[in-house]
Amino acid sequence: MKLEKLWSNWMIPFLTTRAVDSSLFAVAQGDEISEAIKRMVEAPRLADMWNLNRQVYAQMAAWMDVCQRMAAYHAIASVPWGKAYERYSASLADTEKEDAKDFDWRKGFAVWRAIANKELISTMRSKDFLAVQRELLRAALDLRARQQEVADSIGRLFGVPNQHDFDELARQITELRRELRASLRATQRPEAEGREGVAGQPGEG
Repeated sequence: MKLEKLWSNWMIPFLTTRAVDSSLFAVAQGDEISEAIKRMVEAPRLADMWNLNRQVYAQMAAWMDVCQRMAAYHAIASVPWGKAYERYSASLADTEKEDAKDFDWRKGFAVWRAIANKELISTMRSKDFLAVQRELLRAALDLRARQQEVADSIGRLFGVPNQHDFDELARQITELRRELRASLRATQRPEAEGREGVAGQPGEG
């Protein structure tokens, strides 16, 4: 426990600082730490290492992976805005003095919108953007799975129902409703047929 406490006291402030810093240097260091945590998680299981600890470390590695993918995503997503600003500034510089008199904010916004939309569409269709977007989505889904594993372990530890228990309960309730509706239909059908048969008989006398 002392070793885990020392590790947490050293690692948590470092990870928090790296999460705030989005520079490439921080991302590179974060990648090294993430790989170290992954190796620790994938290492042979030790008798004195609880399963919950391993799951928490795996969640931490997945969280760092999301931070790195997010930094790469932001790096590519910010490129079209810089290009749009350069093109817009160049278009304003090329505006002649006669045209500048009639150049109001509506025309300026229309020019900016056309340039920005063109740059954004071009970037979002590029292979680099689609690749980083795909990797970010995969990392986010992996983080969600690791979070669910930790939540399930804590739930079992304290006897609290987890998401799987609620899903199973919802499934059972849905099946009971279907069986009840089927039973009611099966009961009402003979009664309706009996009433029709009585109504169809000829009257006495």
